[in-house]
Amino acid sequence: MAKWLLVMLVVGACASDEDDPGIGDGSGAEHQAAFDDGKGDGPPSADWLVVGNGVAYQQVSSGNGVLIAYGGYTAKLAYSAAWAEELVDAKLGAADVGHIYAVKGPQDASYSAREIGNSKLRAHLTQLADADGQIYIVAHSSGSFVAHELFQQAHAAGDTALLARISYANLDGGGTGLSNQIVSELGAATFVYARDPDKGRSQNAGTAIALAAAYVMQGATQFEVTVSNTGCASGAGWCLHDVVITHRPHNPNSYDLARDYTDFVNRPVTTEYFDPLLPTP
Repeated sequence: MAKWLLVMLVVGACASDEDDPGIGDGSGAEHQAAFDDGKGDGPPSADWLVVGNGVAYQQVSSGNGVLIAYGGYTAKLAYSAAWAEELVDAKLGAADVGHIYAVKGPQDASYSAREIGNSKLRAHLTQLADADGQIYIVAHSSGSFVAHELFQQAHAAGDTALLARISYANLDGGGTGLSNQIVSELGAATFVYARDPDKGRSQNAGTAIALAAAYVMQGATQFEVTVSNTGCASGAGWCLHDVVITHRPHNPNSYDLARDYTDFVNRPVTTEYFDPLLPTP
């Protein structure tokens, strides 16, 4: 989420299959890394299993739905895991989500290193016999580039059935890696930004609106998260950038992933954008 991120949002990218062969191959022989206290970059607890470089998995219930949470630039795996757990507790558990994947943020804002083990995640997911329901993918900021790599891999493999199960929320992120064909193959796609009526809009709001317009013929939509009293300073786009994560970010002037992804005490996790993506009762 460096301030030069916006110039990277329309740069083309090729599909990649970057993995860490030493962590897991989807065969069930994965090993557990050292637990993380928030200062390192391993799984946060014994409940999480590392399945690929920067990717951890946890089964939280018998539900057959899946959540994959892609953190933004600099987000540690433990941060994404805490955010994913909160989303399930607050919203998605009631929507039959029983399997969650947490993905750390890319090591550079444009994700040029392609270091995240998306193919390991995809292999692990396809081997979960009871995870055959809806797949909700949320990607914050530069994490959108990592999510798009997963879509590229599925598209290249001709796995349209997997893509059709995906409801995707791009949270104040970018468009690199998307295409008309990929968006049309997704079950749903929405581009989300935040607005505090008294303070302004999130940093990448213009990009979210433009991407929704660019892919409207492929069924994409835009979603504005409107929250008053966010605590952000007036015009602080980078603070408002985290309003798609929590209604009240910790730093009034900028993003603070370490706390905004993990501390939701009196700071509700943001879930409104899921409403159009959830099945109608």
